[in-house]
This record gives sequence, structure tokens and C-alpha cells, in this order.
Amino acid sequence: MGIRVQVGKKNCTAVRPAHLIDCDICPIRSSMTAYPSALPHPCLIRPARSIDKPLIRSLLKQFRQEVVPPISRSEQVWRAVAIALVGGVGIYMAIAIGLPELMNLLVGSAIVVGLGALTAFFLTWNDDWEDFWVIEHNRTLVACAKLRSYSHYSVLHDLFVLPEWRSQGLGSYLVTYLGAQATKPLYLTCLPALMQFYLRLGFTPVSAKNLPPLLLYDLGIPGRVKVIPLVLT
Repeated sequence: MGIRVQVGKKNCTAVRPAHLIDCDICPIRSSMTAYPSALPHPCLIRPARSIDKPLIRSLLKQFRQEVVPPISRSEQVWRAVAIALVGGVGIYMAIAIGLPELMNLLVGSAIVVGLGALTAFFLTWNDDWEDFWVIEHNRTLVACAKLRSYSHYSVLHDLFVLPEWRSQGLGSYLVTYLGAQATKPLYLTCLPALMQFYLRLGFTPVSAKNLPPLLLYDLGIPGRVKVIPLVLT
């Protein structure tokens, strides 16, 4: 059931237990410090529903346009060179060892790589909306984040707040709200410019070298964008 909180002249409906509401800044019983007890009226936080899928995709499209840089001209050239080199090596090996032997070698390698990729995919796969939480304002989604909870840890993905709704505490509220119910430790990655934001919420840096491969895959490490892995214990 939603809880309506009165803070000054603003109130907010949030799907959270009543025992967490006691003042303007509510302490959470974890290593997180605090988060605002209210969102701008009449915002509410809730789990995503299937009908939210188009709106979530729209938010994620804006998120990736902000975060992922466009492919540069030099990167396009290097990709073309790499493809040409791979093709040249393939032709050379076909001539040197024979096409049938080369096909057998490639099929065996492809099976091993494919099985590994499928295993990682099925272990981390979920529908593209089921793990999302959203902040809604007048039936419009203004913020979202994805929380994947496993037996021994959780991963937070895709935190995004529309530009016109930033600097109002929505991101802090969403991260801390989800962090309070996540299986610890809670992992995420962020851009270097956002590191201080998460440090204020109780996260600490962790070396990617100390993380298992499946978790690195789930965090998108390595990737095109330089990110910093963080953890909340």
C-alpha cells in the first residue's frame, strides 16, 4: 500500500513500509546514510508494469544518447581494418591448412564461445521491464532504475532521471529506496563524473580485478565507456 507523507506543503505517495517514515530525512537500516522522505507532488514510486515498456525504452534511449559517445571516424576506420585483417587471416588459413580443416576448427571454437555466451545470457536475462522501478508523475515516467537481485548479491542498472526533473532528489530517492531492499552487496557502475553522487549514498569503489567474470558481464565491463565499479555492503 502506498504511504502518503506530508512535508511542508508537499506530499508524495511511495510504495514503502510505514516504519521507514519518521521525519523529513529517513535513515535507512543499512550503510546508506539517508534519503528524502518525499518526492515532488504528485510523484510516486512503483514497480514497472508491462504497459510501461514503451516508456522505459524511451527513457533508456535518452540515457544511452547521453552516456554512450557516437562512434568516431577513427574508430570506424580501425573496425574496417580489423575486419579486413580477420578476413585476410581466414583466407590464408584456408589456403594453408585446407578449407575443410579450417571449417572444423571454426565450428568447434564457435560452439565453445556460443555455449559460454548462452550460459551468461540465461543466467543474467530477465524481461526488459520486470526488474525496473519507476517514478511516475501524472501518468508519465520521469525516472527509472533496474534492480536485479540474486541469491548472494544485487546489481543496479540504468538509473536515469529526465533532465527537467534533475536536482530534485529523484535519483537519490530511487537509489536509496532500492538499496534498502536489495540483497547485499549491491553493485553498480557509474561514469567518473557521477562517482561523488554515489559515494554520498554509501557506495565505495571496488576493483574490477576482484569481481567474478559473470558479475563483470552483468556490469558491462569492459565496454566502450569508461566506468567505475562501486559496491554497497
